[in-house]
Amino acid sequence: MKPSIKRNPILTFLYLGIPDDASFVDRQKGYMFNLFILIGAPFAVLSLIVNVSQQAYFPAFINIIQISCFALALWITISGKWKEFRVVILIILSAVAMIAAYSYQNSGEYRLLIMIVAAVVLFDRSWQYIIFAATASAAFVYIRMIQIPDLADQPIGDIVFTCLKIFLPILLYVLSLLYFKIIYFRNLQQLEDTNKALAITTRQKDQILSTVAHDLRTPISNISSITELIQSDHLSQADKANFLHMIGHSSRSALHLINDLLQNSDTQVRQSHFEIVELNQLFNSWIPSLQLRANDKHIQILTHFFSAPIDISIDVDRIERVINNLVNNAIKFSPDGSKIFIQITADSKHTRITVTDQGIGIPKEKQELVFDMFSKAQRVGTSGEKSFGMGLSICKQIIEQHQGNISVQSEEHKGSTFTVELPLQRP
Repeated sequence: MKPSIKRNPILTFLYLGIPDDASFVDRQKGYMFNLFILIGAPFAVLSLIVNVSQQAYFPAFINIIQISCFALALWITISGKWKEFRVVILIILSAVAMIAAYSYQNSGEYRLLIMIVAAVVLFDRSWQYIIFAATASAAFVYIRMIQIPDLADQPIGDIVFTCLKIFLPILLYVLSLLYFKIIYFRNLQQLEDTNKALAITTRQKDQILSTVAHDLRTPISNISSITELIQSDHLSQADKANFLHMIGHSSRSALHLINDLLQNSDTQVRQSHFEIVELNQLFNSWIPSLQLRANDKHIQILTHFFSAPIDISIDVDRIERVINNLVNNAIKFSPDGSKIFIQITADSKHTRITVTDQGIGIPKEKQELVFDMFSKAQRVGTSGEKSFGMGLSICKQIIEQHQGNISVQSEEHKGSTFTVELPLQRP
């Protein structure tokens, strides 16, 4: 609630019991119901005082019923419970107003017009409002007609004409309110829907930026680490050439990620570039960079490749992102001096890549959440590394683009195994 609203007692009451995340329709119902209490309750209390002072006990009894209804209405507003009974309270107060106006002919029937205004918002269905408004209007016309002197002695035509003079303006009033509600609610509902769509779009854009920033950490970190190694004096020319090759590979990976960012939008998403590669050989070229990252925690990466060549059609850059994320997670959640196992197997239709660590594991109740973007299954690495909860979500998206699947088996304090299954034929 805004500070300016808090400083105004009337507006503060109108906002009472309305949560910040309430929908437009619920918010309007809350405003109108609170306004109905604000207008009606003081008059009921004042009338009770006057009637008691004049010893008019039956009118005072009616006032007590009205005050009780307003008290219940206030409780509903404050507690947020029994909101479906708001229309029941409106109907009861309308009936009481009709009885009081008929009994005392004190112009109390005009309260019905106020209640019709409240009803147009509180009733969900137009037909419900029309029935209520028609009943209240008929009661209003009847009460006004019986107050006309010598009504029975007037010609029937005059009676009908007088009745229409009272009824037609009320009918126009009722229909105008309904039309206003339909148009006003429709337009504002469209505005609310547009704002929600804009919020979703903004969140998607933020996710794209966060995703690319997340994955850029790996190649940039590689370049930084390799550059420091090259600056040492005890490296051979062959080692330096090998490291320069790794820098070039990491630079190209970073460039591909940046291109993903530039091409990602609501209408244009980077197309996958499939090519046929030999998987064992491809992994063998990735291992030095992966081991370089693992060296910081003295972790050894052990591999077991398939005994025969595996020719597979994949988007190499994206599958590399998957392996980078899986191995980075394994490093992050493994203790110093442990081991990470990468194994590749295949059958006639699929190849399977498993990454197994000896780390902290994942609680069973969180294993289904680890592939959700920004899930609450985020963990802290064994050296205090932050987890953004994004890497595994990215892996799942990429693997599904390849018509494959990714799964996890884990036990707390004993490690985790992530399995990627890819079809050997191009999807």
